[in-house]
Amino acid sequence: MYYKVTLKIPFEILPEVEEKFYLIASSGWEERDFEGVREFSFYFKDKDLASLEALEKFVASYPQIKISYTLVKEENWAELWKANFRPLKVGQRLVIVPPWESYVPEKEEVVIFIEPGQAFGTGHHPTTQMMLEHIEKYFFEKQNAVVKVLDLGCGTGILSIACALLCPGAEVVAVDIDEEALKATLYNAKLNKVEKKIKTYDQVPEGETFDLVLANIGFKELKKLAMELKKVASSKGTVYFLSGVLKEDMAELKKHYQSLGYRFLSSQTFKEWSFLAFKFFS
Repeated sequence: MYYKVTLKIPFEILPEVEEKFYLIASSGWEERDFEGVREFSFYFKDKDLASLEALEKFVASYPQIKISYTLVKEENWAELWKANFRPLKVGQRLVIVPPWESYVPEKEEVVIFIEPGQAFGTGHHPTTQMMLEHIEKYFFEKQNAVVKVLDLGCGTGILSIACALLCPGAEVVAVDIDEEALKATLYNAKLNKVEKKIKTYDQVPEGETFDLVLANIGFKELKKLAMELKKVASSKGTVYFLSGVLKEDMAELKKHYQSLGYRFLSSQTFKEWSFLAFKFFS
């Protein structure tokens, strides 16, 4: 049995509450916009009741948020996702497709099959889309290169899989503290026939360096990890793609990383979210 929790949040308080969801509901959520409000739907299993309690405790401090509950039978879970997950074109060539959809790709398209399960990342969230767009650009001239990638907070594995499909020489380390996310990443890697190129861990392997670091994990976590992330930089320079950051926090995060010696490369915003790219030489 799943507990479906629906929140209706006025637009004016979205910036101060949405980032918190990344900490509470690592498996992600559905969202829809209505007049004046955004509706969020979260799904919790019995073993996730601590996360549900944390969400309720957080919401209790915001009387403007309307909350409702629905019990969903486990056998209906897949049908819920099928109703909300359709093929999505991202960037120039990437197409995110659920495995139950019949999709015939155009000549240049790169199809990523994603079974959402209970992990974050179907490609529909603005932060995931920005990460995918920049991954595609990064690998445009590196298709035949050997590139070591760290995907920090891998979720469904969508970013790891994009790297593996776009670059035959990609070697990806996918890291997540959530066991369900690691299972989802392995499952989706096999679904896309790239499981040999992706290794999963619950923490960053010690002593390894990477050419590209992906971290779509939220403002507070990115700020906290800035010093640690320098340790995985290579002597030839490592590129960092960071997201999960609200627009109003982008300037502060940029300043923080630059103060630690990271060289700013570019930024992007989409809806209320932002993306930052840096480079660091060890």
